[in-house]
Amino acid sequence: MISFNQITLNMGQTQILKCLSGQFEAATISALVGPNGSGKSSLLSLLSGIRKPSQGECFLQQRRYQDYSQAELAKTLAFLPQRNPVPNSLNVADLVAFGRHPHRPWYRALQAEDKEIIDWAMHETGVKTYQNKALTSLSGGELQRCWLAMTLAQNTPVILLDEPTSWLDIAHQQSLLNIVKRLNKAHGKTIIWVLHDLNQARRYSHQGILLNEGEIVASGDIEQVITPDLISDVYRTKIKELPFDGTPMLIPEYA
Repeated sequence: MISFNQITLNMGQTQILKCLSGQFEAATISALVGPNGSGKSSLLSLLSGIRKPSQGECFLQQRRYQDYSQAELAKTLAFLPQRNPVPNSLNVADLVAFGRHPHRPWYRALQAEDKEIIDWAMHETGVKTYQNKALTSLSGGELQRCWLAMTLAQNTPVILLDEPTSWLDIAHQQSLLNIVKRLNKAHGKTIIWVLHDLNQARRYSHQGILLNEGEIVASGDIEQVITPDLISDVYRTKIKELPFDGTPMLIPEYA
């Protein structure tokens, strides 16, 4: 569904991404993993269409990104960045409603279809019970689910998430991971996300791309991408795999 061919990204004299090629299958969850500064978020920004590669091309349904209008892309790809400002004057329902902007002119009031999708997005993410609360009154976990609800309200087949579990406690992480899994399984959403937790990436994703210093080290099935040997080499930390409750877990070998 999404592919990229020979893309590079330069910032000044620095090459951030170095001639990358790959693809993501429809209706799958794919994780971008790698050390800090490896190019994960930069690659995601190119896939979102927000940033253009210095060289090479990205494709959606075998059609070049530049052949889409911004409105067309916004109806196909929804992108949730790593950090978002908190508007002081909005409540939850107001924020989620912004997700409908690609589907209607700015001057047109919300229609019945818009309200139905907004309601669905709030229900799926568990924020409907506090839809009238001010955003400034919410916890970090609650706020992150509101941003995810807004992204869902865009009602796109593809959702891109940049470190959606960062800054969340373990309970809110688990809640968000389960929401994403349900969106994929029940609604066929194609998810591409950046995750730092390798065990979460392996457990909740089908495919993966392992990046290091702007290059792809491995790609394909998540079990072949996130392995003790590859992770030990890329992260320069000795990693071993241990079974836990029937699930293999990666842990560092502490001296």
